[in-house]
Amino acid sequence: MTRTPDLCGRYAELPQLADAWARLARTYGGREIAIGTSANGRPLRRYDFGDPLGPTFLLTSLMHGVEVIGGLALLDAVRSILASGRAGVAARARLVVVPVVNPDAFADNLERLRGGRRASQRCNARGVDLNRNFAPLSSSRPLHPFAGSRLRWSPHYTGPHAFSEPESRALRDVALETRPALAIGFHSCGNFLLYPWAHTDVPNPREPLYRALGDAFCRALPRERYEIRQAAHWYPTVGDMDDWLDATLGTLAFTVEVSRPARSFRDLRRLLNPFWWLNPREADEAIANVVPGVGALLCDALDRGVGGAASRAAPPIDAPPAELFADAAE
Repeated sequence: MTRTPDLCGRYAELPQLADAWARLARTYGGREIAIGTSANGRPLRRYDFGDPLGPTFLLTSLMHGVEVIGGLALLDAVRSILASGRAGVAARARLVVVPVVNPDAFADNLERLRGGRRASQRCNARGVDLNRNFAPLSSSRPLHPFAGSRLRWSPHYTGPHAFSEPESRALRDVALETRPALAIGFHSCGNFLLYPWAHTDVPNPREPLYRALGDAFCRALPRERYEIRQAAHWYPTVGDMDDWLDATLGTLAFTVEVSRPARSFRDLRRLLNPFWWLNPREADEAIANVVPGVGALLCDALDRGVGGAASRAAPPIDAPPAELFADAAE
């Protein structure tokens, strides 16, 4: 990928990342599909690869516009999967990829970096944290400051109601159309592999399967190990996409928090810029470490029959009342 002037390593701006995905689709016979527009009118795109008759794996990134390394890790993971050819995941499954969920914040952060300014925008252009904007599974709201807030100025603002944002509605519609058997969202940072539930400490009924798939992920990592956790045991959230996918569609839904928090006490300018807390100065090592784990997790899921006929016929696990998932009146 072409490097952006004044930025270190592989961090590139929105047009460059979009070009990389378009080239990948052309090279491997993928389909590019428009799924909507962002709050500021930027296109939202989905890419389909692999066997259209196989189980669907939904892969997403850049839901939070400052977590750029997650978007780069997703690109390399999909590229690696496609390059494995007939022996790999793409020969047995359909990959549905939404690589830039939040293009407005992503573009704003990179523009700020180019101008030498602080970059920390995680929410969409309307100030909504998209990973707090899915339908909540509980009416209670945890006290943790990151859990989700009704205050508009909060960096974890849930929005006026569930699915109030065009980006979260686009993801919802993709999920409802494709019915993914498994999903992985790429975020940053912490070296964690998280699984539902995020809204409660109560163990997920499929915890043994989540942990078995997580073990396959961890065994394949060549360098730094990741910790497998139920998401609420890191910190609780409301309106989380993984919880919604698991409860509504029976999707096995993971979040991978790519890399460790970056700290540099030798470069004060970077230390004062939140972008560099979440994105390592050189991304290559962190990305190369996580890519084999993603492939191993998806292979293990296929070997276990995730998304097979019996799995697709199974009802969602502990689905909450349907009225929780209806859009509020506009």
